[in-house]
Amino acid sequence: MKRKRMLAAALAGVMLLGTGCGREEETEEQTPSGTAVEVTEAASGPMSAEYSVTGKVVAVSEVQVFPMLAGQVLTLSVKAGDQVAKGQTLFTVDTATVTSGMGALQESYNATKAATDRAIESAQIGVTQAEQAVANAEALLEAGAAAPQDVTKAKQGLAQAKAGVAQAQAQQAASLAQIRASMDQVTTQASLGTVKAPCSGTVTTVNLVRGGMAASAQPGVIIAEGGKVEVQASVAEDVYMNLQNGDKASVLVSSVSDEPVQGTITELPAAANFQTSLYDVSVGLPAGVLPPIGAFATVTFYTNRRENTISVPTEAVLTGAEEERYVFVVDEAGEAARRVTVETGLVSKTSTEILSGLTAGERVVIKGQSYLSDGAAVRVVDGAGTSADGEG
Repeated sequence: MKRKRMLAAALAGVMLLGTGCGREEETEEQTPSGTAVEVTEAASGPMSAEYSVTGKVVAVSEVQVFPMLAGQVLTLSVKAGDQVAKGQTLFTVDTATVTSGMGALQESYNATKAATDRAIESAQIGVTQAEQAVANAEALLEAGAAAPQDVTKAKQGLAQAKAGVAQAQAQQAASLAQIRASMDQVTTQASLGTVKAPCSGTVTTVNLVRGGMAASAQPGVIIAEGGKVEVQASVAEDVYMNLQNGDKASVLVSSVSDEPVQGTITELPAAANFQTSLYDVSVGLPAGVLPPIGAFATVTFYTNRRENTISVPTEAVLTGAEEERYVFVVDEAGEAARRVTVETGLVSKTSTEILSGLTAGERVVIKGQSYLSDGAAVRVVDGAGTSADGEG
C-alpha cells in the first residue's frame, strides 16, 4: 500500500511538471521577438525647401485722408474697421474762425449794392432828361424855332447820359464781384471743414478724436482702397534669391482660421529694406479671403523646387560619426532591419530628400530606429502598437 501511494505521488508530480513546462513553452511562443518599429515607404515626387516667417496683413493700396482745415473736430463718424463708400462724410472740423468775417463781407456787399444802385438810378434819370431834351429840340426844329445844331447838341447829351448809366453799372458789377469773390473764398474754405471719403474701402486707421484738434501735418483717416489686403513678409537674401513673382506661398492667419490658404507672390522689391537689410515680399491672397488688417500671419515660402525626388520623413534620418546620415530599411519579410548610408538634400518641415542610398517604395523605419543596429531583428507595428500581421 505504501509503495502504491509513493507511485501515485510520483505520477502526480510528473503531471504537474509537464503541465508547468507546457505553459512556459506556450508563453514563450506568444511573446513576439524583435524590436517593435513603425515603417513607411520612401516616397517619390516633387519637393521643395520650406522657409517660414512671420508676416503682417496690410492694405494693397492705402489712401491717406488729411484734414484740409485746422481746427477742433466736431464730428467723427468712422472707426477702424468700418466700411465706407466714396463721398461718405468721415469727420467735420469747426469752421468758425474761417466764417467769422462772412457777416462783415455780407454787410459790405449790401451797402455797396445800395450805393451803386442809387448811382445807376441817378444816371437813368439823366438819360430820361436827355431824351426829353432831344424830343424838345426836334419839335422846335420842326416849328422853325431851333437850328439843326441844337438837335445835334441834345443828342450828344443823351449819348453822354447813357454812357453814364453804363459806367455806373460797370462800377457796381466790379465792386460787387470783388466782394463776392471774397465771400466765395470763405465759403470754399468753410467747405473744407467737411471731409469725405475719396474712395470706397475699409478704414484702417483713425488719428482723430471728437473734440480734439485736427491738423494737416498727419492723416486724419487712412482707408484701404477697395478693402483689398495682402501679406507682407521679410526674408533673408538667400531665400529672396530663390523667389519669383507668381510663386505660391502658404499663408496661415491663426486669428482667423487653423487652415492655411495658398497665396501668390505679387511683388518682389528691387532692394533690401535699408533698416532691416531684409527683403519685404508681398503675397496676394485668394479672392474672398479678407483677414483683418494688422493681423499676423505665418508665411511659408517654397524654394529650390524639384519635380522628381526620393524623400522620407525627416525623423527617419539619423546622424552617425563624422556627420554620416543613415536610415534603417526593413526587409520584405518585416523581420530584420538593415542600416543604409544615405546622402541627403532638401529638407522641408516634415521630409528630407534622399539623393542616394534608397529607391522609392523601400520600407524605412520611422519609429524605434534609435534602438536598432545593422541586421537587428524587428517586428513591424502600426501607430497603435499592433503588428502588421494583426497580432498585438
